[in-house]
Amino acid sequence: MPPSPARVHLALLTVSIVFGGTYVFSKRVVEAIPPPAWAMFRIFAATVILVPLAIWLRKQRQLPDGRMIWLLGIASFFGVVLNQVLFIEGLARTTPAHSSVINAGIPTWTLLFAALAGQERIGPRRVLAIVLALLGVQYLLGLDRLVFDAGAGGATAELEHGATMLGNVLTLLNGWSFAIHLVFMRRIAKNLDPWLATAVMFVWAVLMIGAYGIPQASAADVETALTPPVLWCALYVVLLATVLTYLLNTWALRHTNSSTVALYINVQPLVAVVLDTALGAPLPGHRFYVALALVSAGLWLQARARAGDPR
Repeated sequence: MPPSPARVHLALLTVSIVFGGTYVFSKRVVEAIPPPAWAMFRIFAATVILVPLAIWLRKQRQLPDGRMIWLLGIASFFGVVLNQVLFIEGLARTTPAHSSVINAGIPTWTLLFAALAGQERIGPRRVLAIVLALLGVQYLLGLDRLVFDAGAGGATAELEHGATMLGNVLTLLNGWSFAIHLVFMRRIAKNLDPWLATAVMFVWAVLMIGAYGIPQASAADVETALTPPVLWCALYVVLLATVLTYLLNTWALRHTNSSTVALYINVQPLVAVVLDTALGAPLPGHRFYVALALVSAGLWLQARARAGDPR
């Protein structure tokens, strides 16, 4: 018997609220621990939990063949390793508000890369969705200042813009990396057990992220990660924002469509801003709200196109 729509929507709302908190608590962690060390710690900890869980929940008993394991290694590079490294390195250089609104465009970037790979058709409505998302991100990045020399925001705004630009760009690349991962997985994993695929990708991720993070981590970083309040923030990110959200998303996707899931991403930037402000951060400037409105409009158009006319 399928679950009620209310339970599915509650699961999706929970995922978005928890993800919104991820930006805030991850920011607190990378203020105390170097980003490479935290990227490695997060993937290591998530692997210890997710891999045994995935093996237990798997439907297929036979492991993927050798070719598929290599392909899953490529998927792991884009969807776990590069995605996490760019996300954490970006967040260390920008604000939770900026990071969350840029990542809200991931469904739109996925549509764009899927169209380039020949997996999706793009009509006028979807083109407009992509354009709106791109306009939102470029406005947040402040690229219009370079084109139109529109530096009317004052000296403080200019300093904030320069301080967050690199982090915003890295976050955008993180979204593109994850979108490539989703398109690639759609091509290679049609008949693959999602839990087995998860186990293989996280094993690959440990090998790759270890080569990146171990040379830059120290015993002092481990001690800091295990000391409150950094420990509480780290546990939130690993247990709730990684393990719980993965399980809830996987369950919800079995009972609804990806368009519904995409719309809930709009909740994440709002949660990130409210929580970050409650913990003492200043409210973001007007560019955040304009960018959020444009990205949200693009997601809404994309969802309407999927629900009705696929163009």
